[in-house]
Amino acid sequence: MKAFSNRNIGLDIMGWSILAIVLFLFIPMLYPAKLPLVYHIYHLDLFMVLFGIYYFNIQIVIPKTVNKSINFFYVLLFLGMCFLVVSLMNFVETFLNLQQEVYRSLYPEKFYVASEHKSYANYYVFFVTAIVLMTGFTNFLIRKWNTEERKKLAVQELKAKAELGNLKAQINPHFFFNTLNTIYALTHKDVEKSQDSLLKLSKMMRYAMNEDNEEFVSLQNELVFIQHYLDLMLHRLPSNVTLEYHISENHYEAKIAPMILLTFIENCFKHGVTSQEDCFIRISTVITEGVFILETENPWFENREKSNGIGIENTIKRLDILYNDGYKLEQSIIEGKYFISLKIKLK
Repeated sequence: MKAFSNRNIGLDIMGWSILAIVLFLFIPMLYPAKLPLVYHIYHLDLFMVLFGIYYFNIQIVIPKTVNKSINFFYVLLFLGMCFLVVSLMNFVETFLNLQQEVYRSLYPEKFYVASEHKSYANYYVFFVTAIVLMTGFTNFLIRKWNTEERKKLAVQELKAKAELGNLKAQINPHFFFNTLNTIYALTHKDVEKSQDSLLKLSKMMRYAMNEDNEEFVSLQNELVFIQHYLDLMLHRLPSNVTLEYHISENHYEAKIAPMILLTFIENCFKHGVTSQEDCFIRISTVITEGVFILETENPWFENREKSNGIGIENTIKRLDILYNDGYKLEQSIIEGKYFISLKIKLK
């Protein structure tokens, strides 16, 4: 685990600054008289000891003894570090003759009797040391949790990208297989139209190869792609099928995931056309307040064999990954008509 970052260093500096203000400014203000120099020397020593024990705690003790929570061995080490600091500061207190010097500053008219005064460090230093060590323990756990969360997010992002790649790899062959069937059927009817269709198909293939590797592409280019597809389908449809479509224009700034609309439009022709009766297909796109809306309508043939295709399923997975809660897909069957409404919050 990386021990420090710019943010962590900033938090450490802020924490030590607060402790310094408390030790050297706030606490001395509580006394009614000016304190001797040895008092400030004592607290400077205490500050340096706390500084050292803090980083010894988070850099050595905690990583070697703590996994995700406090354990008994760490509690023993915690208490041991507290008593070590108390013992060390007791020695400093004795060496500086702190008790007597502070007493003389506060009560110059009285005589100091050592037996009447307990060690200055016992409770005060133990309490401050415990706070510093617990702050270090909390800080360590927060940093560790943040690091683990970043790793989890990185892994999830890699998995999402890999899944997107797999889904696209499945969708594209599915599309081109259907389109080539369209061209093949057209060659038996009108050679000139088939040549025009091949030109449009080549543009579509170029678009798919160039843009499909991008996470988001121009909505305008995506709609041109859809327009080419619908033009191809017009050539193939039998005379009993009516196709009505309105494709929005001039949305140069908007972005959308590539080939995210195609499967829903393909679905209209795949499941909404029959040679036994008149059929209609309606397709429209519009943008309202930054939301792209695709609406389709086609007949619903209840007795038609259910396809085991992967197009719709994979496209929904892509929508979940790319847009999360930024899209809404509604599918309904009303009076023999199958409706799809797809709303996508544009990037």
